[in-house]
Amino acid sequence: MIKIVHCADIHLDSPYIVGDPRNAELKRMEIRSTFTSFMMQTKTFGARLVLISGDLFDDSYVSKDTANLLQREMASFSDCRFFISPGDSDPYHSKSPYKMMKWSDNVHIFKSNDMTRIEIPELNLDVYGYAFTDKTLQVNPFLNRKPQNPSRINILVGHGDIKPNSLYCPISRIDVERSGFDYVALGHLHESPGIVKIGETNLAYPGCLEGKNFEETGNKGAIMGEIDKGICELKCVKFSKRKYEIVEVDISQYITETQILDAIKLETGNFKEETALRVDLTGTVRPNFVFNPIELEKKIDGLHFVQIQNKTRPYVDVESLRRDRTVKGIFFRRFEDMLNSSDEKEREKAKVSLRYGLNAFASLNIIDF
Repeated sequence: MIKIVHCADIHLDSPYIVGDPRNAELKRMEIRSTFTSFMMQTKTFGARLVLISGDLFDDSYVSKDTANLLQREMASFSDCRFFISPGDSDPYHSKSPYKMMKWSDNVHIFKSNDMTRIEIPELNLDVYGYAFTDKTLQVNPFLNRKPQNPSRINILVGHGDIKPNSLYCPISRIDVERSGFDYVALGHLHESPGIVKIGETNLAYPGCLEGKNFEETGNKGAIMGEIDKGICELKCVKFSKRKYEIVEVDISQYITETQILDAIKLETGNFKEETALRVDLTGTVRPNFVFNPIELEKKIDGLHFVQIQNKTRPYVDVESLRRDRTVKGIFFRRFEDMLNSSDEKEREKAKVSLRYGLNAFASLNIIDF
């Protein structure tokens, strides 16, 4: 049995825009710290192979100190071999940081979008891989190609998308099933579906090591375990120090900020300091009930940070406003079609406009939305 670790989509030095901009540098350092912890646990585990399936960093932003960190960490684990398949955020090209860095002998970086093979006879194992050489890759490099030595453990490491017509190396389930590989180690999806068996081939996306924003909720990590010919004993392991979560709170029945706060705290009581939380306030509220989401955020403690979004709709007497012949009725009818639009952005614009307008007609606060 051979111990392997599979990670992807770490995005070192990627710009972070969620929350206070002053926390961007903190977030950058946290993902570096997570990578360092990942490397420490990989050493403790005694991995013989580390497979990095692309987007290790964002090449437009990667710093010299991050490059030095990568080189140092991999060189310090000489008993392990690292295989890196550059993806769409870190493609291999003439000015790629991959080409500029001086890597230790135990690191192999795939440099072509043609699939190539690295033999490791002492492990009875071959590793195949390819690279993005630009921001897109519109063909599958292992399509209709099989391992040269079927008796060995055959691993493919690559960046790709299980989606037809994708610009990011489109891979179909049939491609995987017919491939003949024992393990296909992919990157690109930031949410791990776990280890999936397609025919006789095991496939996995590990997801990212750390969530980047509210589109990447929950714990994140890598895949660790052992493989042999015909045996795959791998599992997802948590590495993230922070996690993003979203909760929805319907405030239709509330008339005070205290009631809203109590409802939020009830929904979020199980979250801890590691959590970056977004609270979506939904439902229908009375036009004269005005609250300030920013002030509500300041009153919630014990979390990494909280972002509150007001997604409520103002309560309106639709039939009355439809019949209203005053300016208020004309104003409402101007936005009625937009409120029922199939375009979410248009609906949101109409809701906000209506809230401002109806409060203005009632001489109520229109500042603190």
